[in-house]
Order: sequence, then structure tokens, then C-alpha cells
Amino acid sequence: MNAMTEITTAAPVSHTVPTSLGRLNVVEHGQGPETIVLWPSIFTDHHIYEDLVATMGTSYRFLLIDGPAHGLSEGGSDEFTMEDCATAMSEVMDYFNLEAAIIGGTSWGGITAAHLALMWPARVKALVLMNTPMQIDAARPGLKARFIATGARWALTTTTFRNGVAKSFFSDDVLAANPTYAKAFHAMLKQANPVSLAAAIRSVILRGSPLIERMTELAVPTLVIAGKQDAMYPIAIQAEAALLAPNGHFAPVGGKHISVVEHPEHVAEALTRFIASEVAE
Repeated sequence: MNAMTEITTAAPVSHTVPTSLGRLNVVEHGQGPETIVLWPSIFTDHHIYEDLVATMGTSYRFLLIDGPAHGLSEGGSDEFTMEDCATAMSEVMDYFNLEAAIIGGTSWGGITAAHLALMWPARVKALVLMNTPMQIDAARPGLKARFIATGARWALTTTTFRNGVAKSFFSDDVLAANPTYAKAFHAMLKQANPVSLAAAIRSVILRGSPLIERMTELAVPTLVIAGKQDAMYPIAIQAEAALLAPNGHFAPVGGKHISVVEHPEHVAEALTRFIASEVAE
């Protein structure tokens, strides 16, 4: 990833947390009076947040959740709903005795966090939606979504498929400039169980409903972070979604789909401003 900022904080600690979606790997890192709970995108794990933690970990405690079948988390062959993911996220909060926290995620993680905020708003001090799909619709799955879901089952071990995912997620120079993360990205996908991973991918991209239609229901402060060059989820739709939220904020940053890897410093700046303005000390 980018050159990591030196921080004086406790080393990260991994926890295996039992949830209704299986045992999930949760990395605890950083320190501070507020806890930020984050869930990554499909095809990624907690490593995407390392630079963000390096920047903010002296002021905030982070709980980074590997989704089912991703990273070191268990996966199964059964599909699940985004409400199931939100329930698992709340179970992680229960494990750490958190009544409420700042919650969010990237793409899949953003959908998960949004559903938690819709289901249990009292548990959410603030919501952070990074590069989050607003128009996924199980009634009209696109050809690209079907291709990705199929590839996750049958082409996962091929460099061509993984490079295709990387090209959709990251600007051309990002992984070349971040060889450590590039290695971790490919290693996680090569080591994943293709049956379990494919079930998770199908659950996210083939079973969802449009989040944009529910943005007006969010009763918590909401920050939408979007990549200016994200072809999968155009920035105009992200800006519209932020405006629909009753207390919505919008932060466009450079790059494609995984802003927290491409421009962690800009994400950290936006997140720090948002928390300062919306979360009571």
C-alpha cells in the first residue's frame, strides 16, 4: 500500500467472532474514545484499511471485519441477504460490548452498514458509505454482474480474472505503486474457497435491492465517499444519494472503486471532518 505512517499504538489483534454468518475474523487496531467499525468490499479484506488506520489510529479505535468467505473469515455454500450481513455486524459490536459506534464500509461493506443503520439506528453514531453501490437490483442484474459472479466460482485461480477485478477496482498505477497490497490482494483471492466466495459474491451483486430508494430513511449522519473515476458506480449517482439522506454529506475523491486504498489520506481527511462535525464528544 502507500508508505505507511508510523504510529505509536498497540499492535493489531485478530479476533475470531462467532456470528449468524459463521466465525468472522475481526482485526482490532488503533486507540481512542470512538470506535469505527468497517466492513470491506467483495474480493478484498481488512487490509484495504491499513493506510487509513495508519493515519487515524492514534485517535480512533478500529474494528475491521472480514466478510464471509473473505480474508480469514469462514464461508459457506448458502447465499445470504444484506440484512443477514447487518445482523452479523451488530453481533460483532455485541462481542466487543459496543452499544453504538461509527460504522461503515466499502461497497459491500457500505451496503451492510446502511442496512444496520436502517434496522437499528440507535446503534449508529454516524454512517460512512465508501464507494457504495446505490442501484444494485436483483430484478435486473447486469451482464457484468453475472460474469463476475460466475468468475468467482470458476476463474478465481487465474491471474487473468484477478487482474480483471483489480482493473475494475483500482486505477492502473495503484497496485504497481503498492506491491505489498497487490500481493495481499492476489493471495487472498487465490486462497479463497471458490464455492464459498462465489456464494458471497452472488449474495451481494445478484440479490440486492436499490439502496438509493432508502436513503431518505436514514436517521443518522451519513457520509458518502465516491471515486471520481469509478465507472461501476458513477459519481453523479453517489452525489444524488448523499443529497437524499436527511443529514447527508458528500466527499468525492480521486481514483476508481476502492478510494481507501487509492487515496487513504483524502478519505481520512473527509472522515475526520465528518466525525468532528457530527459525532458528539
